[in-house]
Amino acid sequence: MNPAPETPEPFPAHVPPHLIRDFDLWAELTAQGENAYQWAAALHQTTPPIFWIPRLGFLPGTWVPRRAEDLRRILQDPQTFSSVGLTPYSMLLGESWRLAPLEIDPPEHAKYRALLNPLFTPKKVEALEQDIRLLANQLIDEVIAQGRCDFNEAFAKPFPTLIFLTLMGWPLEDRPLFQHWTQTLIKSFDMQTVTDNARAITTWIRNHIAERRANPGDDFTSYLLASQIDGRLLTDDEMLGINFLIFIAGLDTVTSCLGLFFRHLARHPEQQAQLRANPELIGYAVEELLRSYSIVNMRRTVTCDVQVGEATMKKGDMVLISTELANLDPEVFDEADKVDFQRSAGASPHMAFSYGVHRCVGSHLARRELRIAMELWLQRLPPFRIADNSTPRFNAFGVFGMEELHLQWDLPGNTANARSKQAASA
Repeated sequence: MNPAPETPEPFPAHVPPHLIRDFDLWAELTAQGENAYQWAAALHQTTPPIFWIPRLGFLPGTWVPRRAEDLRRILQDPQTFSSVGLTPYSMLLGESWRLAPLEIDPPEHAKYRALLNPLFTPKKVEALEQDIRLLANQLIDEVIAQGRCDFNEAFAKPFPTLIFLTLMGWPLEDRPLFQHWTQTLIKSFDMQTVTDNARAITTWIRNHIAERRANPGDDFTSYLLASQIDGRLLTDDEMLGINFLIFIAGLDTVTSCLGLFFRHLARHPEQQAQLRANPELIGYAVEELLRSYSIVNMRRTVTCDVQVGEATMKKGDMVLISTELANLDPEVFDEADKVDFQRSAGASPHMAFSYGVHRCVGSHLARRELRIAMELWLQRLPPFRIADNSTPRFNAFGVFGMEELHLQWDLPGNTANARSKQAASA
């Protein structure tokens, strides 16, 4: 991956040629498929600490810091690196609402974050434990006797969606609609598809807000309608922005993590066996898999000229916050490209849930969902592998995840066949 001085892409004059890498990071990762994270880890050996790329999907050029130290510095300095206006959804619709609190900088950010904190406290998540286990078991019941399943459709999509809808007090019968909207909104490379789905989601949310305004209930939207900021009720745009953010954040991230985690276990029968024999390691495994397969990329806008390492960033420049690069940094993690369930996370915590004021408010819930899913699958199903005649497909657009993942396991009476196929998949 060498600098490309001659290219049709416009390179800003203040970007030195030796810091330019002429590729689309998301397209390259998607093309790498199951090797995407190995390819990302290799960037730490083949690129400068901060480099510039001319495109990112349908987004314009951006700086890409790859060192965890630089990324933490950026995330801790929202005055210089702003979150305002960095998602395209309202812009695509010709509107101006913001995803609050994601697209709001301090000090105003704290006012909106305070509205969300009560929804995701450890105590609140603890109260959902039995519901989470019940939903997971019900979904496993539907596939366990089949010997194989489309993991995304059978479990990874409906499991977190049902939990989210239960938490929000939104109608469970709309689950298929929400799943469709979320996948097409976040995973599509087509601008028209993104626009159409953003419009459909905002219409649903606005209708739900209007219905709850007329008939308040015991749900999140009703809670927001009764909440205040600076002694006033929330505006319609604020209501829309918060609900939209919770919608996309709550429905896709755990789905993406589940696909990557279970693909890893299916590809590594020895580590699957390790967790079956030592279930007390599952919590550690969740943390290590969150580090190894981080999924979230964010952007920031530079508000004033600033020097970060070799890069002279100008006001208006974009900066990509890549959690996967941060968590694969060999300066922070020994053998960062290896998955080790007994790795000590205490001294070098991962950044899968971001860092600083915008750290993921739903991290407690996400961890609980991931841990329970792994516990129950390993407890109730025999060793599983990638299904015969199937190839997992990876997508690295925005939020990373498995586009297609079929799993297979042997039913009772086929244990010899199970051992041979499990060995072959290693």
